Amino acid sequence: MRVSIFVGLAASVYAGLPAAAAGQRPQPAGTLDTQRVALAVDTFAQRVFETGATPGLGVAVVLDGRTVYERAFGVTDITTGAMASSETLWYIASTTKSLTGFAAALLAERGALDLDAPITRVLPSAQWHPEARAEDLDVMAFLTHTHGLAGNGAITLRTAYTGQFDDTAELLRLLAHHPPTDSRAFSYSNIGYNVAGFVLEAATGEDWKTIVAREVLTPAGMQTTSAMLSQIDRARLALPHAMRADGTFERVPFGKVDATMHAAGGHVSTLGDLARWIAIQMDAGMIDGRRVFPETVVRNTHRLHVPQERDFAFLHRVGWGIGWDIGTYEGDTIVHRHGGYSGTRSHVSFSPAHRIGVVAQVNAGTGSPATDLIASYVYDLAAGRSGADDRAAQNLVRLTESLVRARTAIREDRDRRAARQTPLPRPLVDYAGAYENDALGTMVWTVANEGGLHVQWGALEGPAEVFDADANSLRIELLGSGQVVEFVFDGDGAATALRTLGETFGRTER
Repeated sequence: MRVSIFVGLAASVYAGLPAAAAGQRPQPAGTLDTQRVALAVDTFAQRVFETGATPGLGVAVVLDGRTVYERAFGVTDITTGAMASSETLWYIASTTKSLTGFAAALLAERGALDLDAPITRVLPSAQWHPEARAEDLDVMAFLTHTHGLAGNGAITLRTAYTGQFDDTAELLRLLAHHPPTDSRAFSYSNIGYNVAGFVLEAATGEDWKTIVAREVLTPAGMQTTSAMLSQIDRARLALPHAMRADGTFERVPFGKVDATMHAAGGHVSTLGDLARWIAIQMDAGMIDGRRVFPETVVRNTHRLHVPQERDFAFLHRVGWGIGWDIGTYEGDTIVHRHGGYSGTRSHVSFSPAHRIGVVAQVNAGTGSPATDLIASYVYDLAAGRSGADDRAAQNLVRLTESLVRARTAIREDRDRRAARQTPLPRPLVDYAGAYENDALGTMVWTVANEGGLHVQWGALEGPAEVFDADANSLRIELLGSGQVVEFVFDGDGAATALRTLGETFGRTER
């Protein structure tokens, strides 16, 4: 019944649009009826939310440089029942790269930053892996993900997850733990934009958060967007959730503090602010009838600087600008930058040809496909594609089916993990203690009051469960998925070390 209701409403929308057969050029945005677009999007977003993919959903649509639709559905916190609204702050994760990249492009336009400068000259105190050949890398290599350094490692872990660093100087030292890969072709990761944050600081003498706030957020009028969790009303946050086997949701730790709001993924924002960001991109630096950024800077960030070839949801990504992915959908260019973190997903995109853009936010991992589903419907609507209503209905069915499979997988995973819970061969106090690794920091293990082991790793903490008792291996879930930790014993008494993520942590006295 829900699908048939949607199809009827979608058909009424298309009745007010110029016909567009397959293969024809898209219709310009000016032919769209704003009210009909808003009605269609609202109806479809409601149907998507009713699938139960996420406890909270936020959607905004920008058309011809102005917001024509904005609505929040559901709750920000299942435990309190706090309702999502226009005031809700969503964690945007890697959508932050569009802000950091824009700040770098602005400084370059002003002559305060040379994007072609060798990184060794811009960051003279940085310590690089001996095989990295950092002298051959310029600033632009980091903004375009062509630096050829391993994406996972000390910087990524400490800035996005644990927050275990005192200052930028310490992070510059830890760059030595990112070895080179075998290619300098485009390879997406956080490390490039972490380094871009260091570059912004070196060019100005100020923290990257201050620079982005002053140079980008304030001129854009994005007054509610912040990289400082300590300065916001946390009651407004859309908190992350995980689905249970029965389809209900439970809150999971957010795990974010000021130190882990980083240049590659470090802002919270509202639907309204993100819609303004799209409008500014769409109008080449204009908003509210006035110019706030140079057109040349906006165009430069949207320009395809390096190629990429990969599919992501309904998009085919063909290149990278500065802070933005360049993709195509049904022949149309879609400029976009998404973001994901445990229990959250951010979608921000726009079509230059149709002058329409989409913001979609969720606070559950299982809701991630919903953001792309809504966006693809909006672009089908803007292009007046025949059969778009049928496609959207089929996508709803696929989403529902995927949620059934997800619940089955969750139940099977729960059962597998329960079967592994056998007693460890040694007293729990033998596993407790502090363990340190130069690259990945310090983990502190303690015996919980109710029994079992608990781990704290900087800003992250949580319980451990047995993975393989015979091997003294435990499982923790701090980095968004399960992680196995193997304890090392040299005879009787306490463990002398532990191994995880391919690294060894030695016991230390703390």
